Order: sequence, then structure tokens, then C-alpha cells
Amino acid sequence: MEELLTPEEAAEILKISKYTIYEMVKRGELPATRIGRKIRIDPRDLEMFVQSSKGQWDCRIEDEDDVDPVTSEPDRNHPVLFTGSHDLSLDHLVRFLNNRYPGGRMIPAFVGSMEGLLHLYHGQAEIAGCHLLDEETGLYNIPYVKRIFMGEKLYVIRFVQRVQGLMVEPGNPKGIRDWSDFSRKDITMVNRQKGAGTRVLLDYHLKQIGIDSSSIKGYEHTETTHYGAAAAVSRGEADVAVGIESAARAMGLEFIPLARENYDLVMRREFVQSEKWSQIRQTMLSDSFKEKITQLGGYEMKDMGEIVEEVC
Repeated sequence: MEELLTPEEAAEILKISKYTIYEMVKRGELPATRIGRKIRIDPRDLEMFVQSSKGQWDCRIEDEDDVDPVTSEPDRNHPVLFTGSHDLSLDHLVRFLNNRYPGGRMIPAFVGSMEGLLHLYHGQAEIAGCHLLDEETGLYNIPYVKRIFMGEKLYVIRFVQRVQGLMVEPGNPKGIRDWSDFSRKDITMVNRQKGAGTRVLLDYHLKQIGIDSSSIKGYEHTETTHYGAAAAVSRGEADVAVGIESAARAMGLEFIPLARENYDLVMRREFVQSEKWSQIRQTMLSDSFKEKITQLGGYEMKDMGEIVEEVC
């Protein structure tokens, strides 16, 4: 028992979210032992996973620093590592892709938009997913990519356009309507982690209307996914959370739309030219995938899979 790792410890070693560890165990990609209602991971199994995915993870069980970063030519035998912001449509893309191309799987690590871009910058992923609003220009994603990847050749590719807003309990018992309600003393919120695009959006609007975030009850209570934030509201831990319409629908919450944003994929030129990106793009553009995303609600798929910016 003492030698086995908790999901949190395994996530810390791999530098990913504990929720990604649970997904990897669920998909059978990482062996785990069930002890009652808990799961534990053998360090040897984790080491074998790291070795089999060498080049995908910037980590080791032991204190070594000889792991290769993601190479410019994606290995056909290794899954694609996605890192960045959580989105329900991305969850379904992973499932569709893994069912359609069993040999070309994709593993997501939901760490937030900014962290996702930094992982891509350091060669720890092939794709980053982000929805970062730039305060100065009012544009999404492109200004951040230009600042982080100066002198590098990257592509910003449209995935989905989605609706962000306030997720509240059914019937909206506290009559929450817009950003100004965060100033109310009878309101408790649940937030997203630092670097998450949803938190950037919230902070932008709080600044616009002059609300000090330190005065908001629950501002420091964070979740790493839209599902997590919606679940906290559903359990009564908070009155409101900023999130996407599809997450509110999935958890049976009421949704107040406030903003439309671009969720984009960022990748290097070498990956855009690879067979693996071709497989991902074909899956995105398939009728069955688009139908599934339409059912989720709150999405537009105009320009999906198209290059919206070439960054040099």
C-alpha cells in the first residue's frame, strides 16, 4: 500500500491533471489497482508508461534529465499529446479519434490555456488548445501565441466557437444576471485555475466594471474543468460559476449567456504537415462528430479545421 501512488502523486510526476490520470486508467492506457473505492498506481507501471511514451512526457520516476522532448517529426507509434484548456467538444474528439484510429490515439492533459501554450513551447506536446482573451486588442489567442513563440513558425487553427456565461442552479434562485452580480455579498462562486481562459475572461470583466476579486466569496475555490465547476454548483458548494453552455446543460444547470469566444488549436508547422494531424482534422470534419457537438449545445463550427493565423 505504501509503495503505490495515488492519482494525485502520479499526476504530479507526469505534470498533468489528476483528471487526466483517471481518464488514462479508464481507457486502459495506465494500469491501476482498485482498493475499495480508491485507485492506486504501481510506480513500475508508471515508469513503463513513461518509457513506452518516451518523447511525449518531460518527466521520469527517478531524478534523470535525459528524456527527449517531442520531436519535430511525430512518431507514428506514439499517441498525440494534447495540452491546454478543457472543453467538452475536445473530450468527444478524443473519443472519436481513438475509436477511428486505434493506432493514432490522442491523450489530453487539461491544464489551462496558458499552461497549454507553455507546454507546447517547451516541446512537451504537439497540440495546445486555448481561448485566451487579450485585453489590449480584444482578440483571442493570436496575441498570446505571437508573444510566447517569437521567431517560431506556428499555426492557429479554428476548432469551435462557443458561448461562455454563468452557470447557476435550476430556477436561478438568487436571480443572478450578469458580471455585476459578483459584487453581491450573498453570492458564492467557484472559479477556474490561474491561466485558464475562463478565468482570464472573468478577470477582464471584473476589471471593466471595477470589482475587486479579493472581495468575492469563493474566488480562490478553483476547479480545473468546466465539468468540475458545474458539479460544484450542482452540489450546492457555490451559487455560480463561469463556464460554457454545454457543461451547464450536461449538469442540469441554468445558463446565462454572456460572451462568445474562439477555442483554437495551436501547433507547429511540422505537426500540421503530419499524417496524425490529417487524421485528427478528418475526424473533426466528419458528419458524425459535428452532429455530436451540435447535440451538446452552445457551439458553432464555422471554419472548423481551418488555419486562422500563420505565426512567424
